[in-house]
Amino acid sequence: MQEDFAARITELRRFGHELRTPLTLIQGYADLLKDDELTPDQCRTAWVLMLERCAEINRLITTFLDEASIQERLAIEIDTADLQAAR
Repeated sequence: MQEDFAARITELRRFGHELRTPLTLIQGYADLLKDDELTPDQCRTAWVLMLERCAEINRLITTFLDEASIQERLAIEIDTADLQAAR
């Protein structure tokens, strides 16, 4: 049980780090755009990069939720198998 908890914490930390990287880029460019510090070409580049990072975050979240769903289904299957074996 303790190992499962430690593994889950490690997984959540990894996920948080993977989210923070694209968010940092988005925040940096948003600050530059807000302060009107970019040329029109730089603005277009910033918007493209921000949209790409948003898509990356969406993929990360989808992957994380898919993995959680698979783990949940496996746990249910194991519990069901244990119940059937106990009969």
